[in-house]
Amino acid sequence: MSPSGARLEELWAEAAAEPAVSLFRTAPCGTDTSQGPVLVAVHKDGSRNLLIPIDAKHTLREDVDGNAVTLRRRVLEDATSRRTYAVLALVDGRLADLFTALCVEVVTRIAAKPDRAVTALRQTLADWRSLLSGSRRTLGPSELAGLFGELELLRTMVALDNGAVSFWTGPSGTAQDFHRGKLSLEAKATVSPESRTIRVHGAGQLAVAESGRLLLVWFRLGAGGGRSVPDLIDEIMAATDDEASFLAALREAGYLPTDRELYSRRLFEVDERRVFEIGPGFPRVTAAGLIGDATLAGVDRIHYDVDLDSAPAAATRVDLDPARAFLELS
Repeated sequence: MSPSGARLEELWAEAAAEPAVSLFRTAPCGTDTSQGPVLVAVHKDGSRNLLIPIDAKHTLREDVDGNAVTLRRRVLEDATSRRTYAVLALVDGRLADLFTALCVEVVTRIAAKPDRAVTALRQTLADWRSLLSGSRRTLGPSELAGLFGELELLRTMVALDNGAVSFWTGPSGTAQDFHRGKLSLEAKATVSPESRTIRVHGAGQLAVAESGRLLLVWFRLGAGGGRSVPDLIDEIMAATDDEASFLAALREAGYLPTDRELYSRRLFEVDERRVFEIGPGFPRVTAAGLIGDATLAGVDRIHYDVDLDSAPAAATRVDLDPARAFLELS
């Protein structure tokens, strides 16, 4: 079992509290490779590190010029042992949260393939390259509101099923935000105090799988009070049994722990929630709904608006708890 981010933080704090009698103060994180235990470490300069033991004959391609993290090969010895490590080090202290999340994923992947530790390390660094290089942007207000709506649903799901983060598939590019078998759920959120209009992206977003069901959940969010996206993330992290998958999904959604302080300043509260079961009669564009010589061949980026107050849409409104229904309906 791989450690959580909170556990790694505790181990770094404990290591930092030890007397600095050598280059690194270390503590095992609970994950072993074929070469020995993976260690969290604090360098004598106070920086955080993760030490992955490797074979002494293993040639490691180093990365010593990173602005966020570096990777070096080091041979460490004491009175009783001599061991070679791949040392992943935090360079920019402002990225401590990001480094913790990175290390959680590294250790999780190593735990799955302990005899391929360097491969797991390399693959993780490759997946994180764009984030570590700084080539990114922060989420805008509407994007943050949309993420809040999805996480509000996920928070309730995880309270009922601590493995429910696996159903949050939207960040990976699926048509809807949540999938469980043939049941799908799409979340929409707005901070507008007036309209109940949603923007639909693509002909597949409101398409229902054969023999499946699709719920649409619409939120009106009030700004200035309530909770933040980081607040919801903390609740989910405390309840889920799959932190690594959740953190990976957050990254794909564009959320980085390094921007926590920025996002913590924007608070939302759910002022209104409506649930619709998508089916015959709901106004939408789907490939199956095109007739005659109309096709989607060569047509891309279809975006359109739906008024949820329109009679056809209102007729599909249902009175249920969407998160609970998603977990219980078949």
